[in-house]
Amino acid sequence: MLAGMGTEYLPGIQSSGAKKPHPIAWVVMSVCLVLLAVVIGISIASGDDDDYDVNNSSVAIRHCEDAIKERLKAPATAEFVSAATGSGTWTVSGTVDAENSFGAKLRSTYQCSVVIDSEKETVKVRIDSFE
Repeated sequence: MLAGMGTEYLPGIQSSGAKKPHPIAWVVMSVCLVLLAVVIGISIASGDDDDYDVNNSSVAIRHCEDAIKERLKAPATAEFVSAATGSGTWTVSGTVDAENSFGAKLRSTYQCSVVIDSEKETVKVRIDSFE
């Protein structure tokens, strides 16, 4: 140490003179990062606004598949292949492979009519056929 300086110096290494950030700066940066993460999380979570998008076929398909699952003995085993046509009023059709009461996997066909009303934020599903 140099006399009276209170700082250790290593031979061959020069001090850059840069100051260490103040502890409050670390707190401010941490709070900003947390707020940024919260804003990003909220924007991702609010992506559910698509639930009433009349032009989104995946919304119609999801609602139809959910209605079909309610009729299955083992809905957790369901594997869907679905397609939708329309806009606002959708016709969703497809097949579902799911286990019956005995554990045997069976294929069924289905067709639903799905009406999405974005103004009222409602979705109406009618199962037209399920065989």
